[in-house]
Formats: sequence, structure tokens, C-alpha cells
Amino acid sequence: MFKFFKITFFLFLLLTTATAFGKSTKYFENTLVHMFGNDCNSKCRQEIIKSETDYAVVLILKLISTELHQKLLILERKVYD
Repeated sequence: MFKFFKITFFLFLLLTTATAFGKSTKYFENTLVHMFGNDCNSKCRQEIIKSETDYAVVLILKLISTELHQKLLILERKVYD
């Protein structure tokens, strides 16, 4: 059951990072083929999932910080105008 949740979560990350952050679908096709092929064991799969998760979290945090920065600039302009 836990494996199902991990795979579902990973697929969700693949879909969201591909559409939101512009990774190519060819990259994800190659990654999935590698993950479910015979040459990738469970440690390999865990490393792939961890790296994709880390990448997605960093990008989301960058987007949040950019959004907050823009809102602070707007607020600062309102205060000084």
C-alpha cells in the first residue's frame, strides 16, 4: 500500500513539474522507463524520487519567494506614495 502512495506521489510530481516548470516529456518518459525497467533497483528508485521531490520543492519555494517579493514591493509603494 505504501508503495502505491509513493508511486502516485511521484507521478503527481512528474506531472506538476513537467507542466509548471517546463521539463520535457521525453525526460519523464526516459525516467519512468528506467525506473520500471530491470536495471533500476529500489535504491535507485528512491534516489530518483528524492531528487525529483527536492527539485520540485526548491522550484516551488523560489516561486513563493518571488511572489512574496512582488507583494512586498507593491505594499512598499503604497506606503510611500
